[in-house]
Amino acid sequence: MLAVAVASPACRNTQPPAGAAPTDATAMGSWTAWQDLEPLVEVARDHADENTVTVLEDARVMLQQGKAASADRRLAEAADSAGRHWIAVARADLAALYFTVCIRGVAWRLADGDKGGATDREVDFSEERRIAPEDISVEATLTNLDGAVVEPVKALQVQARIARARVAAYAQRCPATPDVGALAGRILEGDLATLAAEGHLTPDLAYLWAGVQMSRFSGAAARPFLLQARDGGFEHPAVTYMLGVIALENGDLDRADQLAAEAASAYATLGDVEQEAQGHFIRGEVARQRDDNAAARGHFEQALARMPTHIPALLAVAGQVHAIDGESAAAQYVHDTLPALLLDGPLDDPQTARDAAGNVEALVIVAETPFLAQLCRDALLLDIDEETDPMRRGIRYFYAATLDVRLREYEIAHGHGVLARDEFEMADAAPPINVQLFLDRLTESAG
Repeated sequence: MLAVAVASPACRNTQPPAGAAPTDATAMGSWTAWQDLEPLVEVARDHADENTVTVLEDARVMLQQGKAASADRRLAEAADSAGRHWIAVARADLAALYFTVCIRGVAWRLADGDKGGATDREVDFSEERRIAPEDISVEATLTNLDGAVVEPVKALQVQARIARARVAAYAQRCPATPDVGALAGRILEGDLATLAAEGHLTPDLAYLWAGVQMSRFSGAAARPFLLQARDGGFEHPAVTYMLGVIALENGDLDRADQLAAEAASAYATLGDVEQEAQGHFIRGEVARQRDDNAAARGHFEQALARMPTHIPALLAVAGQVHAIDGESAAAQYVHDTLPALLLDGPLDDPQTARDAAGNVEALVIVAETPFLAQLCRDALLLDIDEETDPMRRGIRYFYAATLDVRLREYEIAHGHGVLARDEFEMADAAPPINVQLFLDRLTESAG
């Protein structure tokens, strides 16, 4: 796919000179300019009525002052005016860029604060959180944008699609229900595809489209859009990280190592230990391709130090242990990591038990090859009688049984499944897994 040309940053706080051609829908702007919606205001000056432009300008000034909630209130005053579609687009952009709390996927909360947008977004699915009158309805926001997208003014259509893609991106990450999340994903991908085809991707949406290209096609397909995002001022560490992954795919090891190191450092500054660990892991993969096993292990262990449940790094080290000391030592290494996966303290409430089971399930999923499946199965069963918690024993027996199935050892799988069921019956909390369903399906497949 051809790269979309990067638009020039929009001029801020200026009117078009007399006699100039009207600004059209292609004024995509830089990421910095979008922080106060200047690119949208620039387009609206030539397509919206005077009163609407005045309201948009007022909101823009408030955003420059760090007053997102106040800006939304100002826009809301014109929600039913003749320029309601432009107002709906502005409110959607503002909400997507600045909301601080997503409440059960149904409402977003804005706040006046420091200029620069929301950096620490909270996702709250608790039933205790009350929705305030001024909180923004996600459903109503998307519905209003649907109306704007079909308006005959092309400039408005484009801006509405940009806003809808932004809202859908966050609705997908914080959905009210799984079905809503799936719908938001379809909306997002459809709008991104249209904007990319028309050359209307903003820097943040170029980054999102790069993610689609990377997951659906290849790093080569994603790279032009990552560069577009970066050149447009969208300097999130994820852009650097993804470019590093692509460089690794292409065999440019020096560039991959440099970008992964930059990404890890940036994520460390943000306090995002999970993504920092991923940066260290990529550096380990670079070192492994250079046949520098000592450096590779150092990077993998850095990843595990930041995130003890980083499964790819864990299995990478296990592979190195196997190469040096053999299969038993590798199984022992994986076994010794189980306390981090199975968490500390008693698993006496359903959520903690689910978290522990989820960690072990991730281990099982990543152990794709028959050798790794066998290694992890042996590690789960190693010294299992010394485990004092029946919930943990049940989790270990169950996932060992799933690996038995992957290895086509069905009778052994049934035995381990029965042991898991028995252990869960002795536990203090409800089991996080339906073992009987697993056993029933195993029996059906054997019959």
